[in-house]
Amino acid sequence: MRRRSPLPPMSLSLSLCWALSFSDTGRGPGSCFAFSPSPPSLPFGLIQPTRTAAKTTVNSGADSNSKSKRIRAASSSSTALHLADEIKDYRRGLSQIHSDTTQAHGVPSSDGPTSCVFKFGGSSLADAERIDHVSKLVKDQIETHGYRPRAVVCSAMGKTTNNLLGAGEFALEGRVSIDAIRTLHHNAMDKFGFAEDCHTRSDVDALLDECEQMLTGVKMLKELSPRSLDQLVSYGERCSVRIVATRLNQLGVPAQSFDAWDVGVITDDNFGDALLLPEHEEAVRKAFHRIDPGVVAVVTGFIGHDPDGRITTLGRGGSDLTATAIGAALNLDEVQVWKDPTLGRRFFTRSLCSPLGSTASRSGSKTRTTLGRWGRS
Repeated sequence: MRRRSPLPPMSLSLSLCWALSFSDTGRGPGSCFAFSPSPPSLPFGLIQPTRTAAKTTVNSGADSNSKSKRIRAASSSSTALHLADEIKDYRRGLSQIHSDTTQAHGVPSSDGPTSCVFKFGGSSLADAERIDHVSKLVKDQIETHGYRPRAVVCSAMGKTTNNLLGAGEFALEGRVSIDAIRTLHHNAMDKFGFAEDCHTRSDVDALLDECEQMLTGVKMLKELSPRSLDQLVSYGERCSVRIVATRLNQLGVPAQSFDAWDVGVITDDNFGDALLLPEHEEAVRKAFHRIDPGVVAVVTGFIGHDPDGRITTLGRGGSDLTATAIGAALNLDEVQVWKDPTLGRRFFTRSLCSPLGSTASRSGSKTRTTLGRWGRS
């Protein structure tokens, strides 16, 4: 029988989900891409039969011939049984892939809740209304669909990153103003009724004051280096996670905000397009070991620290990379990358079989590399 080659060891399952998301604001469903490692029970690869080699001793006489026949018969029977088991496993995997939509959309199996990371981009967090929608969606995914998010990775609110870059350009020309950015965040906190003495208000105000002071330094020095740019744009994510975490707590979902470096996101010093260092995986595991599994860690996407503690950014698509890095390090069931919550989502699965490089210059490739490692775990 011809032996077929199995899939490469880097194979993994990329699940892209589309399903109705929770909303009481009258918005439509939400868009989500969910990445999950190929479980051993789903054999996506081709069957490679394993034959049992029969050891025989060459002897003369009828006894020897009879013994050889019995050995060959036993070997053939063993191989047939093995192939039958392989086919059953394969069919069982297919039935799980094409199971009913209720199971596919995340209702937990008897094994318990689905561990995951949720990631939300800037358009999903554009204003108070969107943050409220996302927070209620997370609550619904936990209570209704059986998910257990270890982390929710957030981008900056709306166009905050672009507005911060614009503020940097204005500072180089001698004008310092972040009034629009401050108003956006204050409006969200006012909408949710955060008390004036709430620690979230004081934290966000402290970050925005620090941002304004930095821009004053840019105005004085007439200089904005890549390192300074990374620090400047970091204020958007650092403010948004604090507001999202507090809103989740208001809704009864225990949550705590974290800057990415506090949960082990360590990079090199290539400012503007940093790469994750290999030691980030162990650092992430150690950090989350100290976080109560019942508490949702709301983590800044896109940013990290180099070994000297300087703020770096992960380049385009960096928040997706943050989410997949956490999911891979913790070996979670899924990473769900939510896009604009007004869109619908579907659920389907396919195998990615092409080898992945160990280094890459763009975050899209870096994310695929992280997924490749995840698929091998």
